[in-house]
Amino acid sequence: MMADKPNILFLFADQMHAFAMGCMGTGDIHTPNLDRLAEEGALFRNCYSNAPVCTPFRATLVSGQYGSQTDTLRNGRYIPEGTRTLAGSLNDAGYRTGWVGKWHLGATGNVWIPPELRADFTEFIGYQCYNDFLHGVKFYDEEGKEDWRDSHRTDVTSDIAIERMEKMKENGPFALFVSYQNPHYPEQPGYEYDRMYEGVTIKRRPNCVDVDPYTRTHSPPSPKPQENDPLYQRYGNNLDEYLRAYYAMVTQLDANVGRMMDALDRLGLRDNTVVMFTSDHGDLQGCHGETNKGKAWEESSHVPLVVRAPGGVPGAVIDDLVSGVDFFATCVDYAGQSPEPSVEGDSFASMIADPSQTLNRSIFSEMQPWCMVREGAFKLVVQKEGF
Repeated sequence: MMADKPNILFLFADQMHAFAMGCMGTGDIHTPNLDRLAEEGALFRNCYSNAPVCTPFRATLVSGQYGSQTDTLRNGRYIPEGTRTLAGSLNDAGYRTGWVGKWHLGATGNVWIPPELRADFTEFIGYQCYNDFLHGVKFYDEEGKEDWRDSHRTDVTSDIAIERMEKMKENGPFALFVSYQNPHYPEQPGYEYDRMYEGVTIKRRPNCVDVDPYTRTHSPPSPKPQENDPLYQRYGNNLDEYLRAYYAMVTQLDANVGRMMDALDRLGLRDNTVVMFTSDHGDLQGCHGETNKGKAWEESSHVPLVVRAPGGVPGAVIDDLVSGVDFFATCVDYAGQSPEPSVEGDSFASMIADPSQTLNRSIFSEMQPWCMVREGAFKLVVQKEGF
């Protein structure tokens, strides 16, 4: 696409629904950095997760295929051996490829990711899956060396990503994927962000009903009985308090997006770096009486997407339908590579340069036992045969 191949910085949240940004019309959440990124780039208002759960989204990201094709519709699964990967394609294009943060492909827990599970990323520091932001903040590098940090997991993820980016830029171009676990439960925002929402009434979604938002974690295991868990004591059977903590987590994530943008500026990389921000799936938060994710409802499957790219039109607002399966194709397009035959998605890079362009096609999402198609303003959700 470009004379000089741009760097790619792909940032994504965990369990952040599309409406948790000021630029998406939510007035009581503070996301100044994401809002500014949208002003400088393109805001996609209709982006979907093809399988709104942690592992399935990541499998689609690295393979460019749907979860039913790779048999990755459950957490802890891994893509089939021999699958053409996004990192492999970018490696072939001369990129240094790196991953920082939560992986959750092929296993779970606060453990090292061995080379055979890294989907061809050559520079790698992260962990499988560990649901604690304040304790046990440990990353593993390429050799399995433990990297302990005494700080909030969200901040540490950015610390390490900036350290890696400083090194990767020396022999560019680079493609760095930064996987935050925020704002996935448990809701443990940093103190200053927690205080921002103290006592604030968060406007609920129109389809929201009162539910118990507390969810146990397995890695690490939540205390039993749940009444002994400080998190249950805070927001068990209290959706309003959960929403306050969730918004605080998003605002902390937003501050870290700002840190990443500042690092690009400081390193002189702003004008030759494609920045993408999205999430693996959303959070139902009482909408339709449901919690968490894994459903076709908008608050579960509809995810944020903001893209700033060299040559892009600032302040573009794009309503055309895109989805997670398109990220592989878009990154490869920016890298100047031909489309990969195995990839199901389409590049949306041309829309960023010219917002009048459209892909003009439907999008598909699925889990067990449902599948969903959205075309235009309509969604069709059906139960799969055999369920």
